[in-house]
Amino acid sequence: MKKQLILFLTLGFLLTLAACGTSGPNSDSDNPISIADSVTDVEITHIISGTESLWTANSDELESLKNWVLGLNYRPVSFEAGNSPGDEIGGEAYSFNMTGTDHPSFSYVVNRPDRCYLLMDGTWYSVSNPSDPPVTEPQWEELTLEKVKELAKKGDTLSWSDFELYRHTDIGSGLYIYFYEIDENYCLVIGGGDTQTAPLYVRLVLKPYDHEFLDDKPYIDIRTENVDDFINSQNN
Repeated sequence: MKKQLILFLTLGFLLTLAACGTSGPNSDSDNPISIADSVTDVEITHIISGTESLWTANSDELESLKNWVLGLNYRPVSFEAGNSPGDEIGGEAYSFNMTGTDHPSFSYVVNRPDRCYLLMDGTWYSVSNPSDPPVTEPQWEELTLEKVKELAKKGDTLSWSDFELYRHTDIGSGLYIYFYEIDENYCLVIGGGDTQTAPLYVRLVLKPYDHEFLDDKPYIDIRTENVDDFINSQNN
């Protein structure tokens, strides 16, 4: 149930981002959603089953994405408050953020294989020929305590990019807060105002007995405190 709630909240956050695009649709009213030729970087966020993945499309993937969007057939649809596709618990969503430009972001929501929607600038579109986006999710590495110890050696130079190899879930609201699963006893949480500057904290957190993350449990900032000492103190 908690994973479903996290997915629901994360979906709402992503869809809010899409609804607040930085500029309006282009002049082609029959095809308002596209990835312009001038766009060189698309940040992709994929969330499913309470898990979030974030990566940037490479050049081949970007060209495939542009053609995929152009090939979608869709029409605007309206929903009563609280009954939009983004209000459904479960499902799957992709968010496409054009970085470094004022081109509007958009989301592709999959509630069922035959019920897919686009969202941009607060307008929902029902897709009549749905298909999976032509993207390949990176092969994520497992974050272990040994890797956390190695990363901790970087101290104050530790950054968000040091954790790009590991899958995370964004549990923030207002701030960026990335949650990384480690094992049944520990997790790692990184928080900050944005991902381009140094994190406010990089915490190794002891999970409670039900193995779900809570932010009131013992933790250390691995940049300034000793990981082995923390683990040993919890085992005594």
